[in-house]
Amino acid sequence: MSFTIRPLCISLFAICVLFAACSREAPKRVPAFPLLGDGLSLEQSCMSLSAYLAAALENADTDSFGSFYSVLDSTAAGLGRSLNGRNSSVAAADSILAVVYHRWGIGFDPGDTVLETLLPNLVYTNKKGACLGVSLIMLMLAEKLRCPLYGVLLPGHFFCRFDNGATRFNIEPNKSGFGHPDDYYRERYQVGNRPWYDLKNLSKRETIGVLCYDAGTICLNRKRCDRAVIFFREAARTLGGLPEARGNLALALAWKGNLDSAMAVFDSLFREHPDFVNLAANYGAVAMDAHRYEKARDIFRKGLDYFPEDTTLLSGLSQAYGKLENSPLADPPEGDFHGKGQQKP
Repeated sequence: MSFTIRPLCISLFAICVLFAACSREAPKRVPAFPLLGDGLSLEQSCMSLSAYLAAALENADTDSFGSFYSVLDSTAAGLGRSLNGRNSSVAAADSILAVVYHRWGIGFDPGDTVLETLLPNLVYTNKKGACLGVSLIMLMLAEKLRCPLYGVLLPGHFFCRFDNGATRFNIEPNKSGFGHPDDYYRERYQVGNRPWYDLKNLSKRETIGVLCYDAGTICLNRKRCDRAVIFFREAARTLGGLPEARGNLALALAWKGNLDSAMAVFDSLFREHPDFVNLAANYGAVAMDAHRYEKARDIFRKGLDYFPEDTTLLSGLSQAYGKLENSPLADPPEGDFHGKGQQKP
């Protein structure tokens, strides 16, 4: 049996092995991707993206959409009255936690690659969500109250932080609001060699970028590559070229047959981060699909400099050598390939 490299989805919230290429999508009536300018509130952006994603995936539940945002409005109004002007205080953050975890009874669900644990209206309805889905509810309540609550991004995780300039503490969505110090996250998530995970307070726009990233991952899992490309491009643009977003953008482009575009994204990313986990395997697999066997060989070799015992890279290198032995021609010059991608088994 011949060996085929399986591309890995580089995910912020899971590493998903995707075993099939994206099928061609029939034209669907999906609204245009929403404009997400800096002037929009987090709530407006989240509503627009949720509606777009539900339409793009067709079978998403939208029945709870209006009722959730109505509850969000009324709850925020009630909290504002009870706080009596203390909206920037620790009491405001505590009141948000009390609503989310006690009044609404929302719990944690580790299944972070499905709509039900990501979109706030579905998290509210199902009373459970992944770290980003639960955090978005807290952040939208805080936005309405003008409470200084922010999102914080980590590899594989997202949490909230209260920071009013005088008092600062973290809020763990997976632990009903329990607070870990920053040093815990630095050690637990090994962020030292990845400076883009600097534990900073995210802007509203960056938080929506994380939502776009997760939405792209869901679309890629459901073989909606056209939609995945849109979401990953927006995530990469918003999050300062986040390597995971660019890596998954390249995969989505490759799986929909745009190998030239995928290779261009991979080329740039691999020059900057040759030691990024799974990147050489994904890049080499796409080079093999593009019949760029010499390039694939060099990619796998470079990857093995950083991950010398990686069996995927070793097998890929062997496969590339086998193709070169049986191929009468070397790789075409850079930019000359215009073929279509193979469908993965």
